[in-house]
Parts: sequence; structure tokens; C-alpha cells
Amino acid sequence: MKLRRRAALVVLCLTAACAPKRVVVDPAVAGRVTLSQADENLRAGCFDCLVDALRQYESARAIPVLADEATTGAVRAAALLALRERELGTTDSSYLEKARELTAASPAIRQEVAPLVEIIDIVPWRAGAGRSGRPDSGLGIFANREQRLEALRATAARDELSAYVWVAYACESGAARTMGNPEVRAAIGRWADLPLLKFRLAACPTSGPSALDEVVGTEPRYKEAAFFKGLTATGARKLDEADARYREAYAWRKTWPAVTVALANLAMTAEEFQEARDFYDETLALAPMFPDALLGKLRALTYLSRAEDAMAVADELLAISRYPGDAHYWKAYNELSLERYDAAWLDIEAADRSLINSEVPKIAGIIAINRHEIDVARQRLEISRQRNRNDCQTLYYLHLVLADQRKWPETVTGAVSAAGCIAAAEAGLRSQIEEIRSSEVPEARKARQIAAREQQIVSGSRMRATCWFNAAVGSFNTKKADDARMYAAKLDGDAQYADRARDLIAQLPR
Repeated sequence: MKLRRRAALVVLCLTAACAPKRVVVDPAVAGRVTLSQADENLRAGCFDCLVDALRQYESARAIPVLADEATTGAVRAAALLALRERELGTTDSSYLEKARELTAASPAIRQEVAPLVEIIDIVPWRAGAGRSGRPDSGLGIFANREQRLEALRATAARDELSAYVWVAYACESGAARTMGNPEVRAAIGRWADLPLLKFRLAACPTSGPSALDEVVGTEPRYKEAAFFKGLTATGARKLDEADARYREAYAWRKTWPAVTVALANLAMTAEEFQEARDFYDETLALAPMFPDALLGKLRALTYLSRAEDAMAVADELLAISRYPGDAHYWKAYNELSLERYDAAWLDIEAADRSLINSEVPKIAGIIAINRHEIDVARQRLEISRQRNRNDCQTLYYLHLVLADQRKWPETVTGAVSAAGCIAAAEAGLRSQIEEIRSSEVPEARKARQIAAREQQIVSGSRMRATCWFNAAVGSFNTKKADDARMYAAKLDGDAQYADRARDLIAQLPR
């Protein structure tokens, strides 16, 4: 019996000796791997990389031994994201508030980062983005520029965030144009070789397009680079290329007012007015009071013959005191189309106090004609002609006023000048039609653009016929029979004026 008990004890001891020992995993080990990955993402620097870095740093903050290091990284990632959103003109994701919240936990971090956060806060939002949608003037970035540059230069080589803020401020404040990229780069030392800083230097106006291509070739996760490529293409008037790059950026991120307004502007240039209006609406949904988008929408609605809607948008601009001259001009333009001449006159007079161009006095002259204020019409149209002698509409309406005033010699001169202008414009329109036909734009767009120009040619043809008839009448009244016959002959076969021209010639002495 004792023997059996001893054997059992031996077996029990052997079993205990063979049991696996419990392994205690140190969370700091996995945390350090996460921190290393976060550092790599931060230095890679693309927007998505920074988002991943922030998430990784925040997860590591839960480990006490890594909390300080992870918090420092999280602050830098959040601050970089806040600055990148301003540079891109996306909506505000509250990254700057996140950075401030994180720095509150550490006086040491706050002392180091607070001056950089102040700089980030004055960098203007591109295209009026942000939560409020109310763009600031952007002038704050220029205040005390030299003092800020010196302070930033002193710490530029300290860490990735300090280096990035130095480059960003130098580029956005315009100082980089004077210094040049080599001087800007020299201040950040070894950080200049990081993709994060290579990208920021490449996005600076002092760099060429190839610099951005080099960064993307090394780090293809820079989806936001498509936007800067779009800007470059726009500046070079490569509009199809710009459109393609902006759409690439839009596919990556929809909440991006700088991209949606760029696409809207390109659609306006392509005479795709409904598409433009849609993108302006999308922009305004993201940045509700963005003036450039309101003005673009106002113009798009005008070209879509949505006069009432257009005037409502003009009132929105006036309510926020932005682009008042343009708002009053386009409101007057639409009121004129609705034959609300008195209201149109008030608005065009208001526009005249803010805008100095040939269009405002031209529209004023046309309104005055409809208000039967012929002397006023002539005065305004003369101003328009002085500012732009190649505006066929101005020449046309001015000759009508001269005819109404019975200023026959001036009528003939004005009519001939207007007719010549219209003929030259028609030749230009026909050339445009041929270019459109041979272009590679979508067929539906071709059809719309060609139809619009053909309608302009028809309208111009009617205006030119009126010019020739009035030239004949003016010559008749100044007893220049040969000139009257010459101008009247130009109306042979014209449905509106042929009979009247023959009647006029019949009254001439033989």
C-alpha cells in the first residue's frame, strides 16, 4: 500500500515537472513594433500614411512605458494632418484640435509644439474649406513674416514636424520664392531626405512638376499628389489633363472643396454648365459660404437661363459682402433678360461703383435703351467702347443709338465698324467650330459647343444685316446715293431687309 502511494506521488511529480510554464507577454514589445510602424508611416508622409501613424501612436499610448514617446508621435501626426488638410483645401477633420488636446497632457510637449501649432493655425485653407466654410483673408500668414521665419529656421532641423512647418511656412508665405529651394532645404538638414519633406518641397511653387513625380515614384501612396498635378496642368492650360488629375483626386476623397470647385471651374470652361452647377453645389455643401463657388454657381445658372435662381445666389453674395460688383452685375444681367429694366438699372449702377471694365457700361447702355433713355445709353456705350474697342455688341448697340438720334454720318461709320467686327467674329466662330470638330472631346460636348457657336453666328448675321440697313439709311439721309446703293445691295435675299432696302434704293435719284 505504501509502495503504491509512493508511485502515485512520483507520477504526480513527473506530471507537474512536464507541465508547460506560463509565458508572460510584455505589451511593450508589441507596442514598440507599433511605434516603429507609426514612425515609418509618419516619415513616409502621405495623407493616408499620417492617418495610420496617428492611429498607431494612439494605440501605443495605452502602454505606460511608451506613453510619452507615443504621445509625442501622435501630436506630430495630428499637427501634420491639420496642416496637410489646409494645404489641400479639404474639409476640417479637427486634427489641430486633436493636437492641442494631446499636448495638454504634457507641459514639455506643449512648450515644444505650441509655437508650431500657432503657425499651422494661420495657414489659410485652400479654396475656403474647413468646418465653417467661411474662408479667412489669408493675410495672417504674412504678418511678422521675418520674425516667424527666423524662429522656425532655428528649430527646423529638430524633428519631422518642425522641418515640415518651416518648409510649409516658407512656401505659403512666399518667402521661398526669394530664398529658393536650396536654402529652404538646407535649414532642415537630414530630414530633407524623408518622403514627407521631399513631398512638401516638391509641392512648393519654387519646384517643378518632375519633383512631384519623383516623390510619387518612390512612395505611390501619395494619392493627394494628383491635386497638385492638376494645379500644374491648369497653370499650363492643359485642361483635359487637369480634369483627369482632379477626378483622380476626387475619386480618392470626396470631401474636398478645392477639388470640387476646380472641377466646376473646368466644366465652366468646357461650357458644361449643368455639370459646373452640380460641382458648385457640391462645393457649397462642404463649404457653405465659399464666395468663389457662389459666384461660379451664379454664372452657371445664368448660362442655363435660370434667371430667378441666379439672382437668389447673387443676393447670397451680397448678404456676405463678397464680390458685390460681380453680384450686382450678374443680377442686372438676369433682370435685363426678364425685362425688369428699372431693377436692372439699380443693380448695374451699383456694379459700376465696384467694377471697372467694358461689360458694366455696355449692359448699362442696353438697359438705358430699353428705358428709352437714349442720351444716357450713348454715354454708357461710349465708355464701353473706350475700354474695349473690339466688343461687337457695344459697337452694334452704339450704332443703334446713333441712328435713333439721327446722327447720320456717325451712324454710317458706326454701322460699318460694327458689321466688320461681327464678320471677323463670325470667322473666328467658324474656326472654333472646325477645331471642336477635330478635337477629342466627347461627342455630346462637341454637339453642344458647335450648336452654341452656330446660334451665335445666326444672331450675328441678323445684327450685321441691321448694320447694313442702317448704313444704307444713313447714307440716304446724307445724300450719298452710291454708298446707299452699296450697303443696300448687301441685303439682297435677306428675309427681313431685302424689300425695305429695295424701297430705299427706289427713292434715290437716278
